[in-house]
Amino acid sequence: MSLTERTKLYQQIENLRKHPLIVYVTSKRDGASAYMSSDALPSIIRQLDTLPHGTNAVDFLIASYGGDPMVAWRIMTLIRERVKSVSVLIPQSAYSAATLVAFGANEIIMHPNGHLGPVDMQISTFGERGRQQFSTEDISAFLDFVRDDLKITDQKHVRALFEVTCKEVGSLGIGFTARSSKLAADLGERLLAMHMKDDDTRSRLRAIVETMSRKFQSHAYPVSRTEALDIGLPVNKNRNKSLERLMWSVWLDIESELKENMPFRPLHELLRSSQAAKLLSPVPQLDIPEHATAGSHYNTNITDVTGAVTARIDPVDFEFKSALVESSRLADAYVNKGKILACRKPDLVINYNVVTVSRSWEQSQTKTDIPEGQAPKTPENQVTAMNTTKQPPLPSGSFPTDVTFPMPSQVSRSSADDTQSRRNDAPADEPNRKEDRNS
Repeated sequence: MSLTERTKLYQQIENLRKHPLIVYVTSKRDGASAYMSSDALPSIIRQLDTLPHGTNAVDFLIASYGGDPMVAWRIMTLIRERVKSVSVLIPQSAYSAATLVAFGANEIIMHPNGHLGPVDMQISTFGERGRQQFSTEDISAFLDFVRDDLKITDQKHVRALFEVTCKEVGSLGIGFTARSSKLAADLGERLLAMHMKDDDTRSRLRAIVETMSRKFQSHAYPVSRTEALDIGLPVNKNRNKSLERLMWSVWLDIESELKENMPFRPLHELLRSSQAAKLLSPVPQLDIPEHATAGSHYNTNITDVTGAVTARIDPVDFEFKSALVESSRLADAYVNKGKILACRKPDLVINYNVVTVSRSWEQSQTKTDIPEGQAPKTPENQVTAMNTTKQPPLPSGSFPTDVTFPMPSQVSRSSADDTQSRRNDAPADEPNRKEDRNS
């Protein structure tokens, strides 16, 4: 499907639900995935500014492995400043910070294939041992293991082990995880309190946050629709098969648009390009007689060397989308563009260098006719197709997510690197566009 066809699905959902729909998706594509970050907020604000006058309720469809928890808070407060009721639609995975977004919804509409995730903060530090990722629960679990399983109760020994932990992680890192743990609980409670206001539900509020932040032993644990209901989250009890069909159709089309089933590998991009024939050209063989003689030395210069070059490998362009903010009115995509430079060395290893040319949001207006009354026809809503907004500078600091896709600086790798798996087992730890705190 194209964006035009997907927009028709959005309109069908809006007609069924009688609410405007906004979609926010970050890619989970292996090697080119993204996370929820503040650079998406201007696009979300644009969507909110095009809501029809008098709108009191909004549907917000989200699919993401998470990201910055403050973005989740910002998204929900932006929506709440404009409407009274919010429903979050989850067709597939909505982990971590995406789960926090769902916390702020009056109603969570989960597809049977959809799932939420724990909201414990994930922190990364960089030191002598390289990148380390952990949460406050990991440190607490270590100390519990020492006391309960190893039966080491002497405070002197426990203190010594804790000092070793501080050296490995850093005392500031441990302090940061402690604050992050409190932040996750605080945000979870604040978001739930947006709609859980009566005494009965408020009494369950803290229990829900405690369960979603401490009960599960893995940040990648998938909380199903049934389990979310048992926990006490406001998940729809009555399923609407027509809505579920539309939600899943939207997800399948977005999954195809983001190429989530096709890992991004520079070497694969090279071998699918027109330059593959040069890189895989036959290897010339030189048969030298066993008793052949040769001169004592040879003379040559750079002109002779360059003149002997038989093939020149042109740069290979690549482009992919890693995030979408869409509706039946507007559509923005975070587009990554770059070039791959390659050569085949004498040892037949293909070396490549990835250069990111740009990473930015590209804005366009959907081409499908907008039903009357769905969006005001104001000049600010008439957006020039493919108007590019550059991404803000990358934040600094120690953050959680792995980055396998190269940053704007050049990265050299050889084809031998691609024999090693670079994918983490835990989906919440997938590589992302930028590094930041992941709730």
